[in-house]
Amino acid sequence: MTRLARPGRLARALALATGLLATPAVAQDLTIGTKLELNTLDPHFFNGFPSGSSLAMFFNRLVEFDENLAPQPGLALSWRNVDDTTWEFKLRPGVVFHDGAPFTADDVIATFARVPAVPNSPNSFSQFTRPVKELVKVDDLTVQMRTHQPHPTLLSDLDSVFIVGKAALNQTTAEFNAGKVNGTGPYRLVEWVNGARLVAERNDRFWGPREPWTKVTERVITRDPARVAALLAGDVDVIDLVPTADLPKLKADARYATFSGPAAIIHYIAMDSARDVSPFVTAKDGAPLARNPLKDPRVRKALSLAINREAIVSRLMEGSAEAASQFLPGRFFGTSQKLRPDAFDLDAARKLLAEAGWPDGFRLVMHSTNDRYPNDIQIAQAIGQTWSRLGLRVEIEGVPGAIFFGRASKQEFSLFIAQFGTIEAVEGPRALVASFLPDKGWGTANRTRYSNPEFDARLGQALGLMDPAQRSAAVASMIEFAMAEQAVIPVFYPAFDFAARKDLRVIVKPQRRAHAMMMKPAN
Repeated sequence: MTRLARPGRLARALALATGLLATPAVAQDLTIGTKLELNTLDPHFFNGFPSGSSLAMFFNRLVEFDENLAPQPGLALSWRNVDDTTWEFKLRPGVVFHDGAPFTADDVIATFARVPAVPNSPNSFSQFTRPVKELVKVDDLTVQMRTHQPHPTLLSDLDSVFIVGKAALNQTTAEFNAGKVNGTGPYRLVEWVNGARLVAERNDRFWGPREPWTKVTERVITRDPARVAALLAGDVDVIDLVPTADLPKLKADARYATFSGPAAIIHYIAMDSARDVSPFVTAKDGAPLARNPLKDPRVRKALSLAINREAIVSRLMEGSAEAASQFLPGRFFGTSQKLRPDAFDLDAARKLLAEAGWPDGFRLVMHSTNDRYPNDIQIAQAIGQTWSRLGLRVEIEGVPGAIFFGRASKQEFSLFIAQFGTIEAVEGPRALVASFLPDKGWGTANRTRYSNPEFDARLGQALGLMDPAQRSAAVASMIEFAMAEQAVIPVFYPAFDFAARKDLRVIVKPQRRAHAMMMKPAN
């Protein structure tokens, strides 16, 4: 990396004369302490928070959504609807990849061909590309996307798809992970150590505004106390997912600034309602059951009613969260304005269990990550404690995030708790609740294989409505149906809390992100 040269005497004298040295210069290097554990450099391998965050330094999307969840030009300067099933995108001229190759429509077409072909993805990006029937190159800087049917959420889909060059069409995940990373983003890859650190240098040929940092290091620090300690010791400049217990201390310390913003994320519980026999649901003595109680929506509703959301929000999350009633907070477009979080009601929960034929309860194991989300295992344990008051025998098993989702995708769990991020009201239901239909891009995060034909029909109808008012009403109705069936259990919406040196500011995004483009000098 080329380092900045020390200014000569003349330049220094001029700076002194004009007052340019009146304030200390901000260091050109930035070190981020993050809980997001990046496990791949392949931008199309795993639709998860770490990839969506860190890889944004190297790759761009056609459309980017800002902190207000409004679509902004990315590699596409503009777009229009030719008709209900044809979108035309004008691409940004003068963009080059890190290797100097020009960005053209061919790269967009190659990206859409590669996404569904990536093998062994634990959460495929194909959900975002499947609605597109074909791509047509009009010229080097114009591409048309023709969808199978009217698809009003295409722009939000495109916010999830990183564009790669046509040369990467047949590139393997192993080749990406070996360092063959060639994007159009504001930074270039220097070094990556899986689960430990990511080092990048500024790409001075980037098409957008010049980034303030010449070198960026992301250090993966999954343990919350260690991440705070690294900030206090000066080993990192900014940290994400500040433990709620440490927020008051950091807010009171003049050396640091804290930043918080609402998240477009749901902390939810998924239940195995598809199988007649589920591996971690048994009689209290461990004997097999003749039927799986989680298949009954009354049991699922009872579990929801036996969650003390307000206690979790106020005590475990110390106010850095909001009790959830659906996939996104009600302030977002397309959400239901009728749904409210289930109130904590053990009597009603016991009554539902008895009606479903389980007055004496049963045994279940809830799996949870133990190193991925703020207070993740503690939240699972708190829920398990209230469930035990229903007469259930509940066990909590913590699993490292690096292996959790692979196991969940293989349907190894009966019930698990996790998070899912979305910027569009229909996206969460489509990924988490829709039947697992890879050819349609449905159910890509439906790791329990919940399936309901009525829900699928409602989803298909909502996805085909181009009129915003009609679509909003249809999506809200579909969400209300899913919650009535208790297809998943919403627990809370987290807030994102950051802490940084006082000479930095953080632009908090509703998506779970912690990358260099969010960090700016304070003045």
